[in-house]
Amino acid sequence: MEAEKILEAYPPDRLRGKVTCIAQIEEAMKEGVASEDLRQAVQAYAADSAGFTRSKVCFSDNWFQSRRWQIYVEKQAADREKATALHADHHARLAGWINDRSPMCKHITGTQVTALLAAELVTQAQIQAAGLRS
Repeated sequence: MEAEKILEAYPPDRLRGKVTCIAQIEEAMKEGVASEDLRQAVQAYAADSAGFTRSKVCFSDNWFQSRRWQIYVEKQAADREKATALHADHHARLAGWINDRSPMCKHITGTQVTALLAAELVTQAQIQAAGLRS
């Protein structure tokens, strides 16, 4: 069961109200939150609060019920968007080198050429004109 796997990632010394936690996890997944995102949120919270004293941590039932996992899930989504944007920017830069036949083309790998062709950022003719192979 996915909900139990997610709950297992919570620090064991802070587990409380297993039934309540599983119900909250299942509710979040019904709302469309991916189980992997929830599991990563739990792991991130566990890592963030690893050195905290008992008075500064949140027990699992409260953590799930108050939806404290949501900030972690939102941060993960923002990080993914940022990585996607950086990846797209990198590919655009490589395509620019190829279009300009820049001396920097020698640093473009075969895998990158294949990705640029797949994304239709360059043509096979442009690749060949830049002295590259796919």
